Amino acid sequence: MFISLLPLKKYRFAGVLLGLFLASNVMAQNCQSYRAKYHCPVDKRFQLHLSFDDGVGSVTPQILDVLKRERIPATFFILGNKVDCQPYRNSCSQGNQQKCQSLKRCQQRRQTLKRIKREGHLIGSHSYQHHRHSQLSPAELHRTIKRSKQILQPFFTTTPAPFRLPYGDGWFNQKKAPQVIRALTQQGFTHIGWEMSGFDWNKKNQVGTKILDNVMKQMCSGRNGTVLLHDGVFENEHEGRVFTAKHLAEWIPVLRCVADFVPLQHFNKKLKPLR
Repeated sequence: MFISLLPLKKYRFAGVLLGLFLASNVMAQNCQSYRAKYHCPVDKRFQLHLSFDDGVGSVTPQILDVLKRERIPATFFILGNKVDCQPYRNSCSQGNQQKCQSLKRCQQRRQTLKRIKREGHLIGSHSYQHHRHSQLSPAELHRTIKRSKQILQPFFTTTPAPFRLPYGDGWFNQKKAPQVIRALTQQGFTHIGWEMSGFDWNKKNQVGTKILDNVMKQMCSGRNGTVLLHDGVFENEHEGRVFTAKHLAEWIPVLRCVADFVPLQHFNKKLKPLR
């Protein structure tokens, strides 16, 4: 056979090229089927930015592994109480073994937070606790925003720093509760909303491809922008959104059929790098 006459290196190289060709051809066919499934425009590509709320969670390193491998920039909106280790440190010093274990976990979350910054992702505040901010007193509203800034300040890389309100409360309803956005601005934040959501917090969606379906349907209806996902569970500081972390790598090739992943600054020009 002619192929047997090729030097071994050339044979291997030819095999690699053939594999890439076959893989790209299969992916192109798959993309056609995905476009048809979600009624995507045939000749249009979208711009997409991934964001993750309620962390740092136990699965955040797993999500970071996927983003690093796929070279995708993201923004993580962090709950300050999950990376505020001082309360645990005080209790641990008094001999509380349960608090000592919590201190260890908090320190691990801070290491993950450092990794998020080191790998080039943006870090924003999700406030100190997962409150409905429009329902807070003026004093508590300013106190919780300020506390999150004190905890997360070393990890911000833009000015103003990004902030996402829990539940979107104070953003969706800012005409009725203008004091919330005003307080954010006074503390040096800019609010970042979302154009699409995977609704991955809802257990009814944590089956099959429902989360992916949610995003694809919204995007292919004509939306560009930021997608809301979760890497943490705000009710439990040690937990993460396991389903999202487990399946993120499967969703990305489908999303890439119709979208290009872009940094948050693509949509928010006011975010300037800190000098």
